[in-house]
Amino acid sequence: MPSVQKAHDELKKDGILVITMSIDGTGEAAVKPVFAKGGYTLPALLDQNMEVARGFGVRGVPSTVVIDTKGMIRARTLGHIDYGSAEFRDYLRGLAHGK
Repeated sequence: MPSVQKAHDELKKDGILVITMSIDGTGEAAVKPVFAKGGYTLPALLDQNMEVARGFGVRGVPSTVVIDTKGMIRARTLGHIDYGSAEFRDYLRGLAHGK
């Protein structure tokens, strides 16, 4: 989560929205204490019924879905990604700027 928060903080100035999605069946009860303890401020989508996750083709966690400014899924992966890496941030900035 710290690298996701870092990506959120750095990329929001580029107009890039980084959010988390919780598929935990208890919703806010599961997310709120984790965010409070970690000091996380990025948005969290609560998807208790996995409707959004299924729509994005998410089959497990952790997953990453990259959606471009036109609403098209540009990338999808299952497993850990270093959201704080320069390569990942540069990739997202390229999408945001039409590259």
